[in-house]
Amino acid sequence: MRDGDHRIVYRFGVRGELIPDEMTEKLRDILGRARSLLDIAMFTASTAAASPPLTESQERGVYFPIAETQSQWDKAIQKPHMMALEQSQRDALRAMQPFATGDPVITWFQKIHNDDKHRTPLQLATIPDPEFVMVFEHIEPPLHETREYWLDWVEPLPQVAQRVEFVECRSVDVIRPLDVEDVPIALAIWVDDGWRDIQHMLWDVIEFTVRGCQILDDGDTGLADSFKTYFGHMRAQLDAFTRMMRTGDPDAEREWKRLSGDTSDTMVTLERPRHPPGSTHGRLADLIQYPPEVS
Repeated sequence: MRDGDHRIVYRFGVRGELIPDEMTEKLRDILGRARSLLDIAMFTASTAAASPPLTESQERGVYFPIAETQSQWDKAIQKPHMMALEQSQRDALRAMQPFATGDPVITWFQKIHNDDKHRTPLQLATIPDPEFVMVFEHIEPPLHETREYWLDWVEPLPQVAQRVEFVECRSVDVIRPLDVEDVPIALAIWVDDGWRDIQHMLWDVIEFTVRGCQILDDGDTGLADSFKTYFGHMRAQLDAFTRMMRTGDPDAEREWKRLSGDTSDTMVTLERPRHPPGSTHGRLADLIQYPPEVS
């Protein structure tokens, strides 16, 4: 939407289905299955190791612990099924707990699964992807050719819905929109008072689930370690790509190409400034000193 000659307000325009109906059920099945695998692995390991055997009542109380705090862990290890395990197994399980790693994702996994079973169903949404950047290709003149401009993003970024405003562009020069702009989007889930990227969450859940099961099986965590390395590589590649697109840093581009396996010597030319969510202010003098093109 154009408002005068110096201001453009952007609103989402949605075509088609943002979230397929089956997506919620698929995610519910993935998270539920991961939780079940952990509990089954714990039941198998603890009942096999317990001496004397666990009582029927104790068997019904077997579960895989996910502890957000040290006190929660201290309480969990007093359970008969946890005491039946080898000390090395308990130590390895402790090392992967959220309170030990500082990673909140597994706590979110636990909360999402429990809330979905007992309180509220999964809440999914499509949001502007904060890891990618929006390319304003259809403004005349291009923003990097204006004397001074501002991009003010709605905080917090709203979920994608028809006609919802999400960013405002202003310039001291006369500007005009020539066409609609593409918006990078991501699938997110609501937890802990915020939208969380589902892809990153699933990476952590996969590694956590495999690691827990392997610790309780034969102690060989090779597969979990491989997942951790692979997902870490993917995150590093994405981080380098994001830095390249946001800043035009040639070192970030080289890192991205190295991690992605691109061996070409051709550097990417950015013909328009790339803008991440957040307040952005640009002057022509700044862009001359720090050009957005990577050469």
